[in-house]
Amino acid sequence: MSAAVEGEGGGFIDPLARREYGLLCLATFLIFFTNAHAALLAVVFQKHGMPLADVGIILSSYGVPVVLFTLLTGAIAGRIGALTTLKIGVGLMALAFVSLQWTSDMFLTALGSRVLQGVGYGFLFAPLMTYAQSRLSHHRFVYLLGVFSSMAPLAQAFGPPWADYVFFTFGDRYLFVIGVIPALVGFGLLFLLRRETVVPVSSLFNFRVHSLKGKGIGLLAIFVSGSLFGFLSSFMAGALHEKGLAIGWFFVASTAAMFTTRFLGLNHFGRFDLRLTVAGGISLMGAGLSIVALGSQAGTIATGGVVFGAGYSVVYPVLTAWVSEGLPAGERSGPQALFNAAFNAGLLLMPLPVSYLISWVGYRGALLSLAALGWAMAAALIFSHRRKAMNG
Repeated sequence: MSAAVEGEGGGFIDPLARREYGLLCLATFLIFFTNAHAALLAVVFQKHGMPLADVGIILSSYGVPVVLFTLLTGAIAGRIGALTTLKIGVGLMALAFVSLQWTSDMFLTALGSRVLQGVGYGFLFAPLMTYAQSRLSHHRFVYLLGVFSSMAPLAQAFGPPWADYVFFTFGDRYLFVIGVIPALVGFGLLFLLRRETVVPVSSLFNFRVHSLKGKGIGLLAIFVSGSLFGFLSSFMAGALHEKGLAIGWFFVASTAAMFTTRFLGLNHFGRFDLRLTVAGGISLMGAGLSIVALGSQAGTIATGGVVFGAGYSVVYPVLTAWVSEGLPAGERSGPQALFNAAFNAGLLLMPLPVSYLISWVGYRGALLSLAALGWAMAAALIFSHRRKAMNG
């Protein structure tokens, strides 16, 4: 049996790609382990006496460069390759992160570090997914991409507790110097990977309009998914504290459900229409939020976490595969950049209007409103599927 066929059988383009996939998974976990230290930033800034309003500005300043540079990476990766673009992004993010060791005590310098960190993150996320896809064949594509995309939330589960330990043991004196080490190791692992094939860019953002035909609803779906997920990092802690419950009841349950679904169930979802699969996932995300909104006991909140995590575990990998469907590896950077920009726009920018929604209708009303948004998106996907079936 040829090497190409062996690679195809395992879901990889060749036997060496299997090793590169493993290295990329490890590098991704380490890079996002460092990025997860952001959970302690508000505490650090307030320790230095910054007003809460200034802290909010610094933290929210991250979102604009992330979205902008995620869009631009389509053209950049089309010229220099996804792997090279990824290296630039990780380098910038690591530099910006460690600079906080010396800039976190002043508003303007901390703001500059945070903006640069957003630029680095914008550079790395879409090329990371594009390069991972370039190692995979069509066989088990969604499953392997789902496993790979689990590395970032896995790091988010371990990074904050470690950062919390370092902070309360040593203070912030060594927090950023120690915290950057995993990202530097991950950065080094990237140099063990082969460069992927590069094709000439077709436009400023490196995508042809016809490549997105029929996929616009997928971009809207990932924006809605990011908006629902953004509530977790911004306001879920407040919603649970209002109920007098520890945040772990939701987050531990949702993380466990996400990994269980991706590792055990995602391999079977390819037999269903992508629209219906995503509709089911977003419906579960909405159901999870509504359970949290209406529940008051720890067990109920954990149930909401399980339902939400199971839904989210399906949505992201299926949609990212959908956006790249039918495109050669060298032409995926533009659509992937647009896809991830839509996700990050929901994740990082929607918390602002949601904060006004909370002040108007409270946490319960905001959770139920976001659940309704998810169900509306699911209904739109089901309608799109039916229309596609009717048109043959």
